[in-house]
Amino acid sequence: PSAPRLANAAERADLLDGLGYISCYVEGAMAATAASRSGATSLKEALVRRVPEVRDVAAFRELRRQLREELGGVDALRRELFEQGFVRDDGRLTTGTTPFNVFALLASGQMQQPNMLEEQQHLGPHSCKFMVCCNRPENDEHWESDHPDWLGKASMSRRHRLLTTTNLHWQWFNTLVLGLVPAVDGGSGLAAAIDEVESLKDAALTYASRAGSWSQNVGLFFHVYGHNSVNSLHLHVLDMDALGPTGRKYAYKNCPLDAVLQVLREELVAASQPARPPPPLVAPVAAEGADQRQGQGTALLAGLDFAQDPTATLAPGRHGCRRPRDNCEDEPSQRRCHEAGMKKPAP
Repeated sequence: PSAPRLANAAERADLLDGLGYISCYVEGAMAATAASRSGATSLKEALVRRVPEVRDVAAFRELRRQLREELGGVDALRRELFEQGFVRDDGRLTTGTTPFNVFALLASGQMQQPNMLEEQQHLGPHSCKFMVCCNRPENDEHWESDHPDWLGKASMSRRHRLLTTTNLHWQWFNTLVLGLVPAVDGGSGLAAAIDEVESLKDAALTYASRAGSWSQNVGLFFHVYGHNSVNSLHLHVLDMDALGPTGRKYAYKNCPLDAVLQVLREELVAASQPARPPPPLVAPVAAEGADQRQGQGTALLAGLDFAQDPTATLAPGRHGCRRPRDNCEDEPSQRRCHEAGMKKPAP
């Protein structure tokens, strides 16, 4: 359904607030506003503009932070996917032809690659959970081509396979949201996400070791949302000893599986830590270089901001003066009583 005007959405949010609901329309509008600040018209575009390269731990960590803290979170992303027709009301990926979501179609059995049935067995015990897929034959044939017609379209390596999951819940559609979907919406949590990625890694390496002709130099990469072309999970499995021009072209967005694992593990550890107490309102001030005789007066002086409060005064010290140094009478000899700690000269 088309989204109502923001005013109506805001009114409905107020009505539902007492029941603990959050209006998805309001959240969607807020996320769209945040995205538009960078000139983007969608979360996908905003993520690419903010993090143009995703090839390491730091970039993947920043993409997830951007989604959570700047762009409306997983609710805003689910709304974007829903409006584009990739996610159903029940949270599962759509498997129709409009939009065309190839790996969701393959996972659901509505589309088949008969030539991959034998290779599926190379997944061993993972064959019931994951599915190995291939590019078009012509893409594989042109893996060495740097011609403009094939660069970016051909397979990234002489041996290039893709591994997808048979679980069509939207929480698994891309590594960007792994472990972030709340349990109330069917999310499995960070620990389950880590298990899933570790299983994908084991399945991919098992395949490469059994398929034959693969080198020991196997690369495992994800294309994180924003930099992806298909909105269903797929792991690129590449023989790095036979990398082609398209593989080198996409190096800027080939996010290593191990980088994804590291960030997920970091987030799990952080989530298990107790909340830190808030810092004190006033930090204690140390009186460095003060001797025992002047220690108390120096600490008090350090805690006063005479620039903001010209009426502030010192507590009586050995010199008996209550005024700040700069306001201590008019004569320089009187001001020095603060510096030397001496008693004010008698009138």
